[in-house]
Amino acid sequence: MKEGWEYKKLEEICSKGSSNISLNKIEDNIGEYNLYGASGLVKGIDFYHQEKSYIGIVKDGSGVGRVDIYPPKSSLVGTMQYIFPKEGCEIGFLKYLLQGLHLENFKTGAAIPHIYFKDYGKSKVPIPPLSEQQHIVEELDLLSSIIEKKKAQLKELDNLAQSLFYEMFGDPITNEKGWEVKKLGDTCVFLQGEQVPVEEQSDIQHEGMVRFLRIIDFTQGNEPPRFVFCKDKKHILDNEEIAIVRYGSPGFICYGKYGVIANNLFKIIPKNKEQYVFRYLVSWLSSDAFQSVVNGNQYGAALQAIKFGTIKDIPFIQPPLTLQQQFASKIEVIEHQKELIKQSIKEVETLFNSRMDYYFN
Repeated sequence: MKEGWEYKKLEEICSKGSSNISLNKIEDNIGEYNLYGASGLVKGIDFYHQEKSYIGIVKDGSGVGRVDIYPPKSSLVGTMQYIFPKEGCEIGFLKYLLQGLHLENFKTGAAIPHIYFKDYGKSKVPIPPLSEQQHIVEELDLLSSIIEKKKAQLKELDNLAQSLFYEMFGDPITNEKGWEVKKLGDTCVFLQGEQVPVEEQSDIQHEGMVRFLRIIDFTQGNEPPRFVFCKDKKHILDNEEIAIVRYGSPGFICYGKYGVIANNLFKIIPKNKEQYVFRYLVSWLSSDAFQSVVNGNQYGAALQAIKFGTIKDIPFIQPPLTLQQQFASKIEVIEHQKELIKQSIKEVETLFNSRMDYYFN
């Protein structure tokens, strides 16, 4: 143990609080005080639970175990847990300490995972003097801010690519530039992914197995891969093929990985590949105009989905191949810049994680 540090149970350095706020009971409540949920800001309401800053933890459902600090005069929804530092524990230090515990490992329940303070509160944690806590927070905050700034740069490059698309091709739905238009279903073939039971999936790639691609493999780059035996090659997504999510996160575009796609994804394959450039297709499907059509035609309450027929009937503009190629060349430059930034993010994240391990493990 480091000099001057001591070990205590987590419950000795912080306390918990509960929220009784249910979204269906405050639908008509509007005000100036922020209400937060697992995905961030929910809405403004006319009351608040917490006068001072506090820590919130997702205790139920998607994102269980996620930790963050929330501002004064705000509240959390009922699926989240309030955590308050006790005297001698700095709130920023407590946040990083909780993140270092990997609270998701304490989850119980299959369909809807939960974590309970009574379980992770028993964990023995290292506590340095208050002055050293503040130093640790300054160091980790600096690394976190660098990562966030670099992620913001990635977002700016994505916005640049989107602006470039609209500048060269116009709105793909209104088609103000008068390109030839066909229905997407007349120009592309749609192939749904494969249903693979959990017991047939493996976290180890045995001979003959390929990666099993789920939505989470495209939305979270650090997700541990799963592997399956390929029963039919038509379910394989190649590196320069595109899949779209049918239900769960309808309209989300997946590409850049090789493997068998799950059955809530379907490939979109041009019938005449010589008429379309891969980068153009990706940008067209990712455009705000296309996504607005998808978002406006979803169905289902518990699980949002989009019908094949809706996708197939969307008008698909067909600009000249030479213009698509010019666009692709510009996008390649942007993608190269993004890869450099992503690599830089990985390096800073590695440093951040090593410092977290040093302080908390």
